Amino acid sequence: MAIATDADLLTAVLRCYKPHCRYLTSAEVTRDADVVSGSGVMHIPESCYIDDTGHLNSVEVGICYNQLLYQVIAASVRDGLLPELSSWSMDDFWRRQLRDVLIAHFSCDFRRPLDPRSFRMALTIDRAVRRTLRPGADPLVSLETSFQCWDDKGGACSGAARVAIVGS
Repeated sequence: MAIATDADLLTAVLRCYKPHCRYLTSAEVTRDADVVSGSGVMHIPESCYIDDTGHLNSVEVGICYNQLLYQVIAASVRDGLLPELSSWSMDDFWRRQLRDVLIAHFSCDFRRPLDPRSFRMALTIDRAVRRTLRPGADPLVSLETSFQCWDDKGGACSGAARVAIVGS
């Protein structure tokens, strides 16, 4: 099942970002068997923190990852794609988007420089587990994810991130 960009959902998901840092311009979220993934088009006309380096850097990859992750989670909640978040409503997502979705680990490997002005990113939730870390603690959802970025000039990077959604 593929869900193309819902412009209203994307606008709402990116509302928490400063206007000049809204890099995700379109996205598609899919569920194939038990695997939820998303892909999106990214556009960074100007770095939000450094002079133009001419290539994408790991800080901006992190921001792009975060935006696509939020879109994947929002679509998953809305469309019931992730059983681990089946108790969430969209109101829960909006309330918890910034507060409860934590990137616990992030790594990125660049193989060839990427053009930040136009590239694609794909993100896959490789594993989702609802668990409690200790007796009496609130449960959390742990997401093991992987991602790739590429452009039309052969630029490429890939990485992995572990996400904790606390208070789930």
